[in-house]
Amino acid sequence: MALPSAGSSISLQQVNVELGNTGTDAINMGSSAVRTLFDDASGAISMSDGFGKSSELGLTASAASSANLKTLFDNASAGSWAGSTAKRYTINSGTTMGIITAPASMGGTLIIAHSGAIQGVGGTANGGAGATAMTIQSANITINMASGSTISGGGGGGGQGGTGGGGNFVSSTPCSGSNPGGCTLTGFGACDGGDANTYACYSNTNGGAGGAGGRGAGYGQALANGSSGSGGGTSAGAGGTGGNGASFGAAGATGATGANGNRTNGSSGSAGGAAGRAITFSGVSAYTIIGTASGTIHGAYT
Repeated sequence: MALPSAGSSISLQQVNVELGNTGTDAINMGSSAVRTLFDDASGAISMSDGFGKSSELGLTASAASSANLKTLFDNASAGSWAGSTAKRYTINSGTTMGIITAPASMGGTLIIAHSGAIQGVGGTANGGAGATAMTIQSANITINMASGSTISGGGGGGGQGGTGGGGNFVSSTPCSGSNPGGCTLTGFGACDGGDANTYACYSNTNGGAGGAGGRGAGYGQALANGSSGSGGGTSAGAGGTGGNGASFGAAGATGATGANGNRTNGSSGSAGGAAGRAITFSGVSAYTIIGTASGTIHGAYT
């Protein structure tokens, strides 16, 4: 965490705890660990030298669409990601982050002190899947979620609406001495222009196209509802309405079935996109990563 700030007193117990020891361990104030913590290379160590000092390497997040923690820590202190140094990544209230990746081969421990928002990318229209908010590839990571903090997988996109069913209709064309094509003579006798003789023309029409599904909620993106399908031809069915995009960590809605025509039935809408995970583990066994859990998690994380 850090030793007390100026104006307070520092105990040997607090020094031990900061160094990762138990509070009652024996302590050598001239040891390299203590000197590194107090930033005092030689001579007698004054307890006041330790005010505000920490054995952790700490970084504070800036709002970004993505963050690779190995890159950030190694940029702050070369080799620190693989080193045994305890690490802390702080996300302050009001800071919104896109996907965070904690790559493999991390040494030591990492605490993510989280008071803001971490959000995966939302699914695209017509069934796009929501994306993961955090990808964890190393063990020994703990996330402490303060009240009001969130970790949210992207919402799935809504499915496309189904196509409307096909139609068929009959129109009558007066005789003109020749068949206009696709028609059947009705009445009696030859096509001689008499009122009783007409051509019955049979025509097929197409059903309307299904409406587009809505996009899912995600980093920098609000969810959207699906759009209406288009109308069909004469006696054909209209396309189904696209499914609504989903909120964080939820699957998108299936598109509506197209309306039936008098010739064929409308087709089913397509499925909505899958929900994005809050946390995905890759190359490392899933483990309990949440320490303090006062915030809200949208999506799977174990």
